[in-house]
Parts: sequence; C-alpha cells; structure tokens
Amino acid sequence: MRSSGAGHDGLVPDGPEEASSVAVHCLTTGEVRGKRGERGVRRYLPGAWRDETLPVNCFLVEHPEGLCLFDAGQTARAAQRGYLPAWHPFLRLARFELSQADEAGAQMRALGHDPGRLRWVVLSHLHTDHVGGIGDFAATEPIVARAEWERATGLRGRLRGYVPQHWPRGLRPRLVELDGGALGPFPGSQPLTADGRLVLVALPGHTPGHVGLLVRGPGRSFLLAADLAHTSAELASTRPDVAEWCEREGALPLLAHDRGAAGPLRTLQQDLGGAIA
Repeated sequence: MRSSGAGHDGLVPDGPEEASSVAVHCLTTGEVRGKRGERGVRRYLPGAWRDETLPVNCFLVEHPEGLCLFDAGQTARAAQRGYLPAWHPFLRLARFELSQADEAGAQMRALGHDPGRLRWVVLSHLHTDHVGGIGDFAATEPIVARAEWERATGLRGRLRGYVPQHWPRGLRPRLVELDGGALGPFPGSQPLTADGRLVLVALPGHTPGHVGLLVRGPGRSFLLAADLAHTSAELASTRPDVAEWCEREGALPLLAHDRGAAGPLRTLQQDLGGAIA
C-alpha cells in the first residue's frame, strides 16, 4: 500500500498498477455530544451534557470506476437551535458541533474533488448524522436499502426519529435489496462496482436496513460499518462474528463514531513511509 499524499487521512491499497488503486479517506464532519447517564428521565431535561464528544465520520472512496461517498455526514445547520425537532425525545439526547468547513462537501473540495462528480453516495442508514450533508450531493442518486427507506419516510419515520423534512426536496434514492447472497457474517450482499472491489453488505442491528460497504484490496481491505458499533474494540464484544471475520480476512473496520478511524489509516501510512497530516 502507498500513501494517498500529504495532508490526507487516506490510504491506497496495493494494486497491480496505479490506475486500478483504491483510496479511502476518513472525513470527520464535526462532533456529537451526548447526555450524561445511560437511562432515566433526567437525560431528557435541559443541560447535563457529557464533557467528551464523539466524531461524526463518513468515508470517501476513490475507485477507478468513480468516486464513492459512504454516508453524507452531518450538516452545519444541525448545530443551530431549532433544526432538530425538540418534541422528539431521541433527538434531545445529542448536540452536534460543527461549522460549514466541517461538512463532507467542503472536505471533498479541500481534497481536490468536486462533490458534483460523485458516482455513488451510499447511505448506511438515514439517521440525521449520516444523511445530514446530502444536500451537497444532489447531483448523485443516493443508494439506500429499501427496508431503511420504508422505515424512515412519512409520519412513521418522523416518529422514529428520522428527519425527512430536511432531506432535499424530491429526493429519490436507488433502493437496493442486497439479494446477492450471504457473504461471511453478512446475511445479504450486492456488488457496487463491476470489478467487485466495492460490495454492499447487510449489517442489520442499529436499524433493520443498516448497510455497510466492503472495500476490497489485495493487501488490505476495509469494512465501512457506520453504526454497527462505536469503536473497533466494542465491535469485538457486540458483533464478535463480524470482528472475527474482519481479522481473518484482513479487513480493517472503520466506524462512524470511532475517533480512531482515521488513526489506523495514519498508522498504516507511517508503516509504509507515507506522508501524513
């Protein structure tokens, strides 16, 4: 593997030639601060925020067939009072902290990519911190599991804590069934690219329609797993089947709220003598 270049939290798996390489970049779209305590009515009262925050990560994949964004991250509007409906208890439990410069679209531009030229936008699920930044990518048809779309839309979706009122007007995703058969611990899969190096995999749990993206490389692969767990260490206890499969297959799990998600990319770059931020 080689470095994707100075200043990028990304890594390029080895390939037969540079033209067929795949690079993965971690884009951290701000921070989310949760409430203190795990249970109880007091969590829903004003104040009592945790001192620590979690990152809100999404991932940009450079593939020979085109650019792929896995999740759209959060929008800076979510940091403004009144953006998230106060009547919903679930949405009272998190406070988002970010600016426009933290949005995925702005970070793509900083990397030298035009957000309007994405080939794919894969949404793991439709909670606000994964779809909030979708407005910058209106030119690309997003890919969503049919089960997730049906769960998130309409009045029932709002009651479940989704915020479809903030999605771009007329949003029409490409709905997928992931009916390509089981792959390891994943009950369903579907190739995204013709060469089979990007594969959608079913990761139900956080939501019934939650999906991940397997990025295959000859030397190292990556499992973009969104909210399957908070950290890779937690993954070993909450989904040991997935953790064991990743270990066996040489796939590095990258999670939406793991502060170390960019860290492994930097470490691998250092091991390979690459320049890092």
